[in-house]
Amino acid sequence: MLVIIALVVSGCAASSTRHYETFHDVQLRSILVVPPLNEVTDVQATTSVLATLPFFLAEKGYYVFPVNTVKTLLEFEGYYEPAEVHAAPPEQLANLFKADAVLYVTIHEWTSKYIVLATSTQVDFGYRLVAADGSLLWEKRSRAHYTPSNSSGGGLALMLNAIQAAVERASPTYIPLTRSVHSQALLGEGSGNRGIPPGPYHPGHEAYLTSEGLPTAR
Repeated sequence: MLVIIALVVSGCAASSTRHYETFHDVQLRSILVVPPLNEVTDVQATTSVLATLPFFLAEKGYYVFPVNTVKTLLEFEGYYEPAEVHAAPPEQLANLFKADAVLYVTIHEWTSKYIVLATSTQVDFGYRLVAADGSLLWEKRSRAHYTPSNSSGGGLALMLNAIQAAVERASPTYIPLTRSVHSQALLGEGSGNRGIPPGPYHPGHEAYLTSEGLPTAR
């Protein structure tokens, strides 16, 4: 009997906002990713989000400042806690690195719950991209959850369900879920939106500008 594993990714389209005119005016090339604001107790959440974010921003065509270097330099400037970083003026943060924009991420949920022979793992992130002058460019909140599908039947099926739940509980699928949420939010995959516009290092950048009626010589 096969045990089917299903991954469900859901996003909040109503909470997604992209300020097209401002985004185009900024001519964004580089993004500073600051340490996420973690509203949960698991410190792994912060590390996992920081480790996976740069790939998706680079896929979208932007230069991303090395996150470990950013963390070190922020601490040198006296920003030791993510809450302090998020409260600081974005203009000041961007100026420290000469970045075109700052990306803030808030970790709202990072949990794995065991409920009667089933384990449900959930992540929920909020994103906010702010230009170096403090203007909001884009924001979105996305979430994903994973629950191993239960097999129907008698003793063997129940045993398989229990094994699947135990495996997920012991080692939750946080990293795959985190990547899925980044992909949905930033790349627009599977969410009914285009995510953030393709940057200057994306092969489709000029085609995007043409489709928006913007000059391609930047």
